[in-house]
Amino acid sequence: MAKNQSRFQLGISVVDLLVIALGAAIYSFGIVFFNIYNHLADGGVTGITLILRAVFHIDPAYSTILVNIPLFAIGYRFLGKKDMIYTLYGTIVLSIFLWIWQRVPIVINIQHDLLLAAIGAGLFGGFGCGIVYRFGGTTGGVDIVARLFERFKGV
Repeated sequence: MAKNQSRFQLGISVVDLLVIALGAAIYSFGIVFFNIYNHLADGGVTGITLILRAVFHIDPAYSTILVNIPLFAIGYRFLGKKDMIYTLYGTIVLSIFLWIWQRVPIVINIQHDLLLAAIGAGLFGGFGCGIVYRFGGTTGGVDIVARLFERFKGV
C-alpha cells in the first residue's frame, strides 16, 4: 500500500504519459521522414545523433539514449522525481518511435525541395516537442537544460 501511495504523491498521470508518447511519436516522425531522409541537420542532441548516423551509421534510436546519459545525470541532480521520470519516459519513447518509423515503408518524396523538407521537419518537431513539454515531459537533450532554466530562472 505504501508503494501505491508514493506513486500517487508524485502526481504521475496516465494521460500525461499517453500524450507524451503521442508527442514523441510526432517528433520522431519528423526526424525520420524529413531530417533523415533528406539529409537535414538539426540542433542539440538530435543533431548529434543525426551526425553519428551520417558518419558512423549508428541508429539514432540507440544513440539518442546514449548521448543523453550525461544530461540525465544533471537532470536527476536538479529536477524532481516526477520531471525526471517524465524525461526518462519521453526519451525512451522517442527512441522506440525512431526505431519504429525507420522500419515503416512510408515515402514522402520532397527531396527536390529542401525548403519543404525543412518546414516539415520544423512543424513536426516543434509540434511534437511542444506537446511533450506541455505535459511535463522532455525528450532529453537540451530540453533538460530548458526545464532547469524554467525551474530555477523562471524562463
